[in-house]
Amino acid sequence: MDPAVVTRVSLDDILTYADSRAPALYVARATRARVGAARTAARPALPDNPVVELSGGPRIASGSTGVDLEIGATQAIEVSGERGRRLAAAERLAELTEAEIELARWAVHCDVHAAFHRAIVLRERATLAVRVLAFQEEVGSVVARRIAAGDAAPLAARIAQLEVAQARQSSVAATQAYVAARLDLAQLAGWPITRPPEPIGQLDPPRAPPPLDDLLRVAAQRQPAIRLRRTAIREARSRVAVADREASVRPALGVRYQVEGLGAAEGTQHVVLGVLELPIPAFRRNQGERARARADVVVAEAEHRAAMATVRASVARARAAVVAAAERVRSYGIDVLPRVEDTIAQLGRSFELGEIDLLDVLVARERFLRIQSDVLDAQLDYFVALAELERAAGVEIWPDDHLHQEPAR
Repeated sequence: MDPAVVTRVSLDDILTYADSRAPALYVARATRARVGAARTAARPALPDNPVVELSGGPRIASGSTGVDLEIGATQAIEVSGERGRRLAAAERLAELTEAEIELARWAVHCDVHAAFHRAIVLRERATLAVRVLAFQEEVGSVVARRIAAGDAAPLAARIAQLEVAQARQSSVAATQAYVAARLDLAQLAGWPITRPPEPIGQLDPPRAPPPLDDLLRVAAQRQPAIRLRRTAIREARSRVAVADREASVRPALGVRYQVEGLGAAEGTQHVVLGVLELPIPAFRRNQGERARARADVVVAEAEHRAAMATVRASVARARAAVVAAAERVRSYGIDVLPRVEDTIAQLGRSFELGEIDLLDVLVARERFLRIQSDVLDAQLDYFVALAELERAAGVEIWPDDHLHQEPAR
């Protein structure tokens, strides 16, 4: 999708775009470079570079002088599988990194989901504000005609003008709020802010969320934060294994060549020796790194328990919010907004026919607008709560019905 030619987007479109372009994911995905570094560090087959020794000096004996020369090379080797453990730890780090990226991806998904629905709600609010402005301007025209015909006092015109000004101000504010919501959506998704996306489709009717026990069971398996904590435990345990193996004896094998000058009478002797060095692990047995690695396991296990408790509470709280918001929306009925608009239109016709006076029009309009605002607030709360429930549970509760109602152009 090219934002330069497309601005009207569905939820599927913007979620797909955000998955590849969201600024919050740039840093998360950049951490994969650390995995490459860990693999590179674990890859060498030998733990240290070879050591070369060279020594020489005069041999002075009774009546003769010679020269001794000695050259040797040793190479430390690992005999306890340390390299395999380091490679395994690098793979556990890769899994941990991917779990962190997945947590960031899910956070972006839920943020974009909520921002998309917020933009739709504010679009509906702006649309209705424009219609109210048109209605109020028509009322002002009717008042002007009545004054011209001598059927209304000039004060009515002043009141009508003030109402038009207020309606225009509300329309401007609602339109600006919608633009701000589109800009917020663009920022979250990484969309160019010079052409903020326009969400398409309509709001879904509210539904009752799945039972709490089902959500908790799914969250225990699928919630990215919990999966991250389980992965962190495995990664910490892999570092314990590395630290334990690196405490093992690391022998060194080598060869030494000696030249012994015994003087002119006896000539020169050549000696070749094999070398085996065995360090004695009497004091330094990698105690510090082993202790730190085990402490990291304890911390990771504690974080896993805390994450489980936090997620369970978040799921329960978010589900309760969805239930309450859905009930608020249902209490108005799914067709409240169309009926409010129809009622306002009928109100204008009644006023034009002289069946009601200006004060009745203003009182009724204010009442209808308050209802409309409450409905939109309830819808916004519902979709925000639904996004939070999906964030807590780690899965989409159900697909949105409005995704494919209208193709992007």
